[in-house]
Amino acid sequence: MCCQAGGLRDVARLPQHHRGIAPSTLASANESDPVCCVVRDNLSDWVCHTLANAMRHAHLWVTIALVGLPLVGRAGQAPAQDPRALTVVSLNLALREDADRIADELLAIGAAQAADLILLQEVVKRDAGPDVAWRLAQRLGLDSVYHASFRLGEQRSAGLAFLSRQPPRDLRLLRLRRFELSFRSRDRIALGAAVETPSGTIHVYNVHLDTRINLAQRLDQLAAVTRDLDALEGPVIVGGDFNTNDNRWLFHTIPLPFIGRQASGLVRFMEERGFRSAFGPGRPTHDALGMRLDWMFLRGLRASARSIQPVPVSDHHALIVSVVPTRRDLMVRRATGSDGSHLGHSRLQ
Repeated sequence: MCCQAGGLRDVARLPQHHRGIAPSTLASANESDPVCCVVRDNLSDWVCHTLANAMRHAHLWVTIALVGLPLVGRAGQAPAQDPRALTVVSLNLALREDADRIADELLAIGAAQAADLILLQEVVKRDAGPDVAWRLAQRLGLDSVYHASFRLGEQRSAGLAFLSRQPPRDLRLLRLRRFELSFRSRDRIALGAAVETPSGTIHVYNVHLDTRINLAQRLDQLAAVTRDLDALEGPVIVGGDFNTNDNRWLFHTIPLPFIGRQASGLVRFMEERGFRSAFGPGRPTHDALGMRLDWMFLRGLRASARSIQPVPVSDHHALIVSVVPTRRDLMVRRATGSDGSHLGHSRLQ
């Protein structure tokens, strides 16, 4: 059984040589797992995978217990890990290029061990070498997909990336509206992909919007993503750096502080399209002035655990969310036979 690999929509196929190391099948992913080695002779592959999956996510639950991360569910109690859960991490790398340090800090907060999918923004690639996401994937044993968004001088570019335990399919590149910002005007993109889970397909978008724009322009820039996802059925995640701030910008240059209220406007915009933020209000995601720049929006999914963790290598904080299908979405999938039971795992060709 295998998934048919979808091509990149809208522009061109993403470069395949930027993929990192990833298991092509579930069995090979568990080949070196000590738990699997003990039970493989007596238990089924399904049980083996479930145990390995629980151990992989155990790092996140240890982190939750130690630092008191906000949870969905009964206060003070970490929910039992749902085998249907997909753990997603989002982080703006702030153009940092030390892949080993980034990996160490993601490991230190339990994000790298728990994550099934990592959304990265401001990922640097030097013209003479691989992108930072590819080097990070090599270190963590993950698959990677990268696409450049804008140039940084003569020898570097910056863009978006997915890191994942299983290669995503149906990759798409969306070019967002460009705004002339007087200085440091940049082309912006979003990356979309489909990820297979035990409950079926989840569509994921990784976005990075401009900074010095007002709410109406921010929503206009996001419109390419909402148009694309309007044609999709089933659960959707939209995450990344939305750069929401409370300024009113004059000429894309002069900020009038605390009168913009972009966060609430963004939340209303997404709620009108059936999304809910994975995090409640008041949780900063940036070191400066307690700003909320980064978001993760869910449709057809609920957060079973969530955390916002500072990462010293970046001025942005890491968003960590474990998601499972809502009861309504799961019932629809079962009724239509699209609950993922027929899906296997294969590398995107």
